[in-house]
Amino acid sequence: MGNGSCYAPATLTAVVDDGTAQRATEGSGDPDRMMTVRRRLSLLVTIVTVALVAAACGRASENEINQALGITPTATMSAEQIASATEAASATAAARSLASSSPGAVALGDVTLGARQFQTWCSGCHSPGGAGADILSAGSPGSSVTAESLLPLVRDAVGHPKPPGPYLPTEITDSQIADIAAYLNDQATE
Repeated sequence: MGNGSCYAPATLTAVVDDGTAQRATEGSGDPDRMMTVRRRLSLLVTIVTVALVAAACGRASENEINQALGITPTATMSAEQIASATEAASATAAARSLASSSPGAVALGDVTLGARQFQTWCSGCHSPGGAGADILSAGSPGSSVTAESLLPLVRDAVGHPKPPGPYLPTEITDSQIADIAAYLNDQATE
């Protein structure tokens, strides 16, 4: 071993551009070719290391992911709960359909939407300190209001001072009036 070391010279095998394998011994051969082999080997080791680190770091449980994203999973409804909810929705739809098919009848109202409509259309007068009657407290005239009794009051201003009213269906719909009636009944009976 004529290189003056106690170790055998390192031998690398490289595949060159023409597809043939060439062996190069450290200290012999083309230095550029040896540098290319080292760069390729270094790149390969780097890529494998990055792939292993990425795979190892990507392990999070579903709960950890949900917590990081701020998601609170909800329980899935059972078949009985779905059937019960469907039955209740069908009954409500049938009642609304029946009420709207009757001449002069107005469908049942939504209390939440009625609260919004009341704030928009009625609270200016029918609130504490307003010029109109208190229709929200228990036992007030609001407790006996129905959509059918409220409709002519709003549409024709029958029994309601002017202004406000009468209101056209393009200003406030029959459905919105039914919602207000539902809200009044809910508030005045509590």
